[in-house]
Amino acid sequence: MNTRILMVAVSLLMIATLTVAQEMTKDEWQQEVNRYTQLRNDMQSKVQQMTNDVNGLQAQSAKLDGDITTCLDELYAMVGSDAQKAAAYRAEIEAAEAKADELLRLSDTELAGRGSEVADLATKLQDLRKDKLSLIPEFSTRLDALDQKVASLQKAVTTEKFYTVGRWSQTGDCLWNISKKKDIYNNAHQWPKIWVGNRSMIPNADIIHPGQKLKIPAAGALTSDEKAAARRYYQRKAGGAQ
Repeated sequence: MNTRILMVAVSLLMIATLTVAQEMTKDEWQQEVNRYTQLRNDMQSKVQQMTNDVNGLQAQSAKLDGDITTCLDELYAMVGSDAQKAAAYRAEIEAAEAKADELLRLSDTELAGRGSEVADLATKLQDLRKDKLSLIPEFSTRLDALDQKVASLQKAVTTEKFYTVGRWSQTGDCLWNISKKKDIYNNAHQWPKIWVGNRSMIPNADIIHPGQKLKIPAAGALTSDEKAAARRYYQRKAGGAQ
């Protein structure tokens, strides 16, 4: 295709020369024709050389690809594996990385309720480490990075959270209102968690005092103890059995 373009270009130049041929002598015209013919031949030679160079580079690339595949096969064999198992292992790492990135995008409040997922991810990482493929640089580097992500998630999940009660006139703080704060649970119905988590400080769920530093348990579904405490509270409020 490149040769055709060059031929067309030379032909156009020759046509342009012919338009002024009437102003040339026969010898001058022949010299111009010879010059453009040589130009065409030179261009064809360069195109051919470039084509040869490209073909040579493609051959080298194919050889390098083959050499890389051979090296990888030998590397996998050293740890008792093969390319197919390595591909499956790579997919497992990618899935774990995607899960870690998903959890890292969550707020602390959202993450607090997904501690089991963080624990599962940590277990998955341990399992990945047990495979001898983890010794291969490609995988060990990615697992090291995943280690850091999991450690960060575990720290966020296990870090205790506290809330200091403010004055009612200024903050309207009560267990219900504290629970529905966006940076606490963003759900008022989670208030029994705060009560059960601080029963030694809050005998009566209706009475909290400014300055009290309340521990905020991890978000999530109410436990059986928290449901029972809420049930007793509502029964008492309704005048039923305590």
